[in-house]
Amino acid sequence: MGFVSVAFFLCLALAATAFYAVPGRWRTRYLLALSYAFYASWSLPYLLLLVLASLAAFGAGRAIAHAAEERSKKIFLAGGIAALLVLVAGFKGGGEIKGLLFPLGLSYYSFKLIAYLVEVYWDESALQADLAAFCLYPAFFPQIVSGPIQRPQDFFAQWRRAARAPADFAGIEDGFRLILGGLMLKLLIADRLGAFIAVVDVEPERFNWGVNAACICCYTLQLYADFAGYTNIALGVGKLFGITGPPNFNAPFAAANIQDMWRRWHMSLTLWLTDYLFMPLQMALRGLGRAGLVLCITINMVAIGLWHGLTLNFLCFGAFHALCLNVTALTAKPRKFLFGRRAVTRAAAHLSGAVLTFGLMTLSMLFFHTQTLGSAWLHFRLLTFLLPAGVLGWGDIRSDVSDPVIACMALAYYFSIGAPGLRPVGRVAGALAPNWLQYGLALLLISAMTVESAGGFIYGQF
Repeated sequence: MGFVSVAFFLCLALAATAFYAVPGRWRTRYLLALSYAFYASWSLPYLLLLVLASLAAFGAGRAIAHAAEERSKKIFLAGGIAALLVLVAGFKGGGEIKGLLFPLGLSYYSFKLIAYLVEVYWDESALQADLAAFCLYPAFFPQIVSGPIQRPQDFFAQWRRAARAPADFAGIEDGFRLILGGLMLKLLIADRLGAFIAVVDVEPERFNWGVNAACICCYTLQLYADFAGYTNIALGVGKLFGITGPPNFNAPFAAANIQDMWRRWHMSLTLWLTDYLFMPLQMALRGLGRAGLVLCITINMVAIGLWHGLTLNFLCFGAFHALCLNVTALTAKPRKFLFGRRAVTRAAAHLSGAVLTFGLMTLSMLFFHTQTLGSAWLHFRLLTFLLPAGVLGWGDIRSDVSDPVIACMALAYYFSIGAPGLRPVGRVAGALAPNWLQYGLALLLISAMTVESAGGFIYGQF
């Protein structure tokens, strides 16, 4: 039962209504049972894996908190982290080698559990005594598919309030708006771009340069609209139950450089790795100066690449971004000296930097989107005229697929730079039409304009 299905939203409406009818002392168990039922609708055997991983982390956390010696704490911490990482790596490697089905949300709930173990090691007061509340944290169904990766203390603090609070109708309406916005990003933009990509990707060498260039740009824009759409839906569903999740995107392509873009893109993952990998590494290697910084950035970005999958393509994706980030970090002072003196040069540098950042991200998508290095190399040669382009053009693609592409690309890019000017328009619309009418029109657009190929989320596979 996917996040874009009618069945999901019918069940969600009933489940959210029942949630506020359930007495406070039973809400934790109710929502845990609901989250487990959602997971079981995807895979009953892997539900057992989720339960076992949760119980193991709960036990490891208690062992860390109650250990009398520092050495014992470190052993329990290392053992718990290693077990979870082996679990993720084993399934990712097994999927690539033997076609093993990757458990839904394993990467996300494993990182949540690792964060919990580290937090308990740093501060014993972070220990969660309520087993049901603890198991709800990794299993919370709005975040189980593709995050965002919420920190344990943030989740537990909110849940202690939500477990007994009455319905917050303002928060529920905010959640509904997020869900509608996410559905529109996903169904009206991302899936239309995906339909175009699917046509060109069958034989890209048959199409001319313009079609191939647009297709490669669509890789980035589709991924943004698809993942940002999912995130909005997940955050909106969470709000229906009183939980505000962390943001995942903050106008990533308004960033002036690739370093700033990664602070705005998949933020819950990059912040997780910053806190639990990059910062400890930087502290350990601070004596190496710039060499230590380069090594820390490289390890961090390669880890991000391999987190998506243990393949050469994802390794190259991470290594490419490591190179870009290292160049950005090492040239920060010269760039500030050259472009930071006057407002005009700063503005020009920011604009050109934003264009370059989008171009670099799009180039890296050749590794992210394709399955093999050979396929990535084919697209690169077509893009750089190293391979003669084909003769098929826009007119050779079905009009219902090709006609919306430019508009959808423009909309995806508009939202990826923060949708400038949208809020004043929203205020005017709010003054002219009541919320129920706006929501009804949004639902009408979604139902009338969704493409037949609309389906799962890209990040659901990770």
